[in-house]
Amino acid sequence: MTSHQNPILFYDGSCGFCQWAVQFVLKHERNHDILFAPLQGETAKNTLSPNLTESLDSVVVKSSNGIMTESEAVFFLLPYLKAPFSLFAIFKLLPLFVRNPVYRLVARNRHKLMKAPASCHLPSVDERKRLLP
Repeated sequence: MTSHQNPILFYDGSCGFCQWAVQFVLKHERNHDILFAPLQGETAKNTLSPNLTESLDSVVVKSSNGIMTESEAVFFLLPYLKAPFSLFAIFKLLPLFVRNPVYRLVARNRHKLMKAPASCHLPSVDERKRLLP
């Protein structure tokens, strides 16, 4: 059963690349522990500071460890994924000054990398329980 003790992945709900990333996590996660909420939604508004919900420059993860952004958020999520994807956690050994510029490059170009889909993925009943407003 999920609760707000579970990590929450906040993402740009109007970004095709971000929506793809959410679908990727849903498909490849181990135990279905992660909750999801758009940065434009009520959960984000009530949970995060305005600088995180207004700029939409980063994926944000809230967990019992605190709030993480950019590559820290991505690397926090990797152990929740099945192998081989969880193995990419080894790159956390790279310093932030290397990881975050790579993250920012992808983030700046995310709208070019993948357009918003013409149709939306219909979440299963179990997935719906983990999608926060």
